[in-house]
Amino acid sequence: MVSDGCISCALCLASFFFFSFCSQGVGAISPPALYVFGDSYADTGNHDKQNPKVWQPWKSPYGYTWPGNPSGRYSDGFVLTDFIAKFLNLPSPMPSSQVKEMPDTGVNFAYGGSGLFYTYGPEYITISEQIDQFEQLAKGKSIDYDNSLVLFVYGGNDYSVQLQKNGVRSIPFFISRVVRQISVQLRRLHKLGFRRFAVTNLEPAGCLPSIRMPQNIMNCSRTDNALSSLHNRLLSQSLVTLRTFRGRNSKYILLDQYKSFLQIFSSGADYGFGEGLLQSCCIGIMKGAVCGSVDEHGFPMYKVCNDSSRAFFWDGVHPTQAGSCIA
Repeated sequence: MVSDGCISCALCLASFFFFSFCSQGVGAISPPALYVFGDSYADTGNHDKQNPKVWQPWKSPYGYTWPGNPSGRYSDGFVLTDFIAKFLNLPSPMPSSQVKEMPDTGVNFAYGGSGLFYTYGPEYITISEQIDQFEQLAKGKSIDYDNSLVLFVYGGNDYSVQLQKNGVRSIPFFISRVVRQISVQLRRLHKLGFRRFAVTNLEPAGCLPSIRMPQNIMNCSRTDNALSSLHNRLLSQSLVTLRTFRGRNSKYILLDQYKSFLQIFSSGADYGFGEGLLQSCCIGIMKGAVCGSVDEHGFPMYKVCNDSSRAFFWDGVHPTQAGSCIA
């Protein structure tokens, strides 16, 4: 359940979301279920908390704001999935790793670190494998495909891996492969029967602390933001094609994270954020340490800002609960 302190934030996000749906003819039919596919911007606790390779969202100070202890979310509290569910008057969908049967109100299949291709290891299943999981759970289950909503969240983990392996010059060509794969997976979900989709575009990657800090860049990296923009242009074109060829009853709504992030960065005070908007609230305090790191004695190797509700970024990549509220 979303806390009262964030209801206004949830409605801020939801108003854009609802307007997008209504403006494209979805009408007043409230989705009976929410099915989520994607990565850490949407994950609500799918990773195995006992697996040391995916420890971060299950360690303090994650969950610092809500519920007060780690919940498997890559944030200090709620993430995008929670706020969209709140607006739809649905419970936040349970992580697929924690259910044995398909709940009537949907499931969250998103895994932090996932991509369209293999990313950081076998723990980070691809989005295609997430859809495999859905198909297994859906066997013998009555699903309202026509009215349920698919939330498809892609944050760019494939690009991080590609950058490490082949450098920045390989990214423009790789972007077209990634966007084609997004289209492939959306078509697959359509073939299963889904007709209502909300799809995020890429955040301005050049503004992420994890991108800026190693380069000692105070402001957003224009090069990285240009690559995000290229991805987003191709994605928008792909959604137009899907709308054209998948029939009038199919709705593909773009949730524009890029625009939302930049709007906040340009006027953060108007949204209740403090100074240092591009800085992480939780940071490592020595070389190699990140948010949540501890030494051999269990002592924290990180520090947390005084008020995460006035910070947009929680760690080097992910928004705070307050950031997800608005973005």
